[in-house]
Amino acid sequence: MFQASSGGANASPQFNLPSFNSEAVRHILLGDYGALIEAINRMAMLGYCVGEAGPEGLRIAWSEPLPTGRNGEFISVMTRRRTLP
Repeated sequence: MFQASSGGANASPQFNLPSFNSEAVRHILLGDYGALIEAINRMAMLGYCVGEAGPEGLRIAWSEPLPTGRNGEFISVMTRRRTLP
């Protein structure tokens, strides 16, 4: 059970993670399931959406296609980041 500490204890100093100068772009695919998979595979063949692990990182880069609620439509998202110099 959590109990509040007494006022006599000193709070630990705040831990700050280093900030990296980066940019991000998100790709959103909407469409038929087969068309989404084909587009993802095509971008992987072009070397655009392949993770650092190589072509096998493809499924990690994109979210699993999910139904949108519209008849036969799916959505998948991929975030691509790059560190600025």
